[in-house]
Amino acid sequence: MADAFTMRWKLDRPYLEQDTPGDVYALLTIEPNPTVLGAPSAAATIPTHLILLVDVSESMDVLVRRDPNAQKVGAGSAEGKVAQRVVSDVPSRREMACDVVQKMVERLQGDDLLTLVAFDDTAHVLAQAVSPNDMDTVWSAIRKLSSVGGGGTAMGTAFESVRDILTNANDAPRTRKLVLLTDGEDQEPDSALASAKAVGWDFHLPIVAFGTGECKVAFLTDLAKTSLAGAFNHIRDETVAQQLFGQVVKNQKNIQATNVQLQLWLSPELQVRELYRTKPEILFVGDVQPDSQHQAVLRLEQMERGKAYEFLFRCSLPGRPVNQRFRIAKAILTYDVPSVNKTGEKLESNIVVESTADPARAAERSGDVRKVLARAEVQRQVLFLQTKIDALKGGGGTLRDREIAAKLLEALIKKFEDFGDQATANQYRAMKDEFSKKGTISQEMLNRSLAATSRAEETIVPQDIDF
Repeated sequence: MADAFTMRWKLDRPYLEQDTPGDVYALLTIEPNPTVLGAPSAAATIPTHLILLVDVSESMDVLVRRDPNAQKVGAGSAEGKVAQRVVSDVPSRREMACDVVQKMVERLQGDDLLTLVAFDDTAHVLAQAVSPNDMDTVWSAIRKLSSVGGGGTAMGTAFESVRDILTNANDAPRTRKLVLLTDGEDQEPDSALASAKAVGWDFHLPIVAFGTGECKVAFLTDLAKTSLAGAFNHIRDETVAQQLFGQVVKNQKNIQATNVQLQLWLSPELQVRELYRTKPEILFVGDVQPDSQHQAVLRLEQMERGKAYEFLFRCSLPGRPVNQRFRIAKAILTYDVPSVNKTGEKLESNIVVESTADPARAAERSGDVRKVLARAEVQRQVLFLQTKIDALKGGGGTLRDREIAAKLLEALIKKFEDFGDQATANQYRAMKDEFSKKGTISQEMLNRSLAATSRAEETIVPQDIDF
């Protein structure tokens, strides 16, 4: 029987000049095989265990967006910050959370499971692996979500609760997804990130992280990349929240491959640098860290029906004699496709570069790879910009930090002008103007910018199915 997926690769520089070291970007693409996965038998959906972590700290009672018509009824505070108590038709962040959780539950089916954990500076387990058909338990949990909590923010406690739940859960053969909604910086971010990584790794649990308010999307990217099936975004208002949370359920019902892992054997003669996941969404993963056997394991965990998955990484290669082919990496994809009874399937491909004495060949570049790289690099640049703005806001920034931030904004404006994306170029001009006037950039603008960098070009394949 044919493979359920195909794997192909392309280099930005297919040829290196002989005896000359250089950098090469490798683009690895995994696509569904429509002759196998387009069959009716492959269209069956896999039930899911949806795990929702919802921030219920004090600041969740702030309005989800500014309301110029709000009536002030007194003064108050939100996690130590001065705030106004108001009456408004605009929902609070907590009310928005209750609404999107309710709508997510309505999209689940009878064989799915729901876990709902609220957290402030402690965890509140409101529903534990319950069926959406258990309406009394589900609606009781949503009602409690509207009132529980009100303290600080320590999401590490919520991840530890998830660990306890999954240790004892009998939820096979369901797929799992964890969805996080938070509105602020965590009191112990390192602890939260460590707990998220441990739970994600031990339980093959992808994390989709959403931030609203002053939450730093840069922190959410770190949470999302605990597995390469993760994602992040920024919620500006209740309409966006409904769209994003609805998409999560739709995507999860489209899961087709499980236990997905991409293993890269990397030549010991090269140095491997930054890695990006460039489809289905862009995610800057960071530098690849091969083990002592020169292997790096990328855990995709799950792949959705009709979507391509793509990875881009940079290698620094030694010089090689003329006409010699050099194996950069061996890629091995393993996966299960439960709907067609495929388990432990394996797909392999060697990624090779060739040395040449021909200057014209050595000058060849792949426009396709360079285009993907240009888009992917934006996220890394905005993450770097966030670190510089943080330093300046914290009083530890230098004149050099200010100069770097200004140059980054100029480079981003130029990049989006080259893309022909004038609207985004204008967005960065607005950020540059704010930076010039105030010496900083609002977290809201940085969050919107960073969230936008996750968007990759759409890939349409024959068996794309819209539920």
